[in-house]
Amino acid sequence: MFFACLGFFTRAEGDFTVRNRTISVIFTETIFLTFLSYLARFFYCPALMIAAAIAALVVSLKYYRRHKELRAFPWYILFSLMEDGADFYRYAKNQAPGARIVAGIAGNAFMLFEFILCTCFILLHVSSVLRRRAIKVNAMIYLLFLAFFCIRKPVLLTVAIWYFFESLFLVLPCLVYFYELFLDVHLQPLTDKPAFWIITGILFLNCCAIPLFLTAGALGKYNEAAFSLNYILYALFFSLLIRAYLCQPAGVPIPADSQIRTG
Repeated sequence: MFFACLGFFTRAEGDFTVRNRTISVIFTETIFLTFLSYLARFFYCPALMIAAAIAALVVSLKYYRRHKELRAFPWYILFSLMEDGADFYRYAKNQAPGARIVAGIAGNAFMLFEFILCTCFILLHVSSVLRRRAIKVNAMIYLLFLAFFCIRKPVLLTVAIWYFFESLFLVLPCLVYFYELFLDVHLQPLTDKPAFWIITGILFLNCCAIPLFLTAGALGKYNEAAFSLNYILYALFFSLLIRAYLCQPAGVPIPADSQIRTG
């Protein structure tokens, strides 16, 4: 029975007889099998990222009111899943021009949203006026670069160099945050700070992505294998988002039975 069903779903277009009734099949394979094929291209790493994103979305909605500063991140996760859906749509349509444009628009819009969200989040946790100004100038340079590139050569498809510069211009604000963080002589436990987990994730994600995007054009047939790393990096980032949501809100005492007893 299993093999009969599998044959039904994978058999080429044609007519099938079920209980003396002829059923015309107008598709060659199910969406499920197409999705498996899509995952296999990247060694099933997108499945790991999607699972982490869904878990992060569930946690972010459950603890939505716990940290006011994190309330934009459920939208970020949703946007990420929509961008993944657009990329799968491009694959399912065999790289048709219209599908490529849809995936390109979704990818570029997500890139811009991600950059703005991460920059604004880091700004919330940098107190120095001079360093905040440096982060704002850094963001303006990147946005002006994107505007100049789009005016000079309008394109709706995904451009690897844009992602490279996004990662580069996100690393600098992260370094500013950590520089200021370790200047604080009254440093609180970092494990209690949601910002520490998220900005650590932003820094790690983008530091690892820079060489990936920088060499994207030179990898040739190994590009998809190397790009699997990007899915793993995002899965780790979503895991750190979950950890950030699990931090206790500021001012909430830690239960006595969870504290380490000394002496």
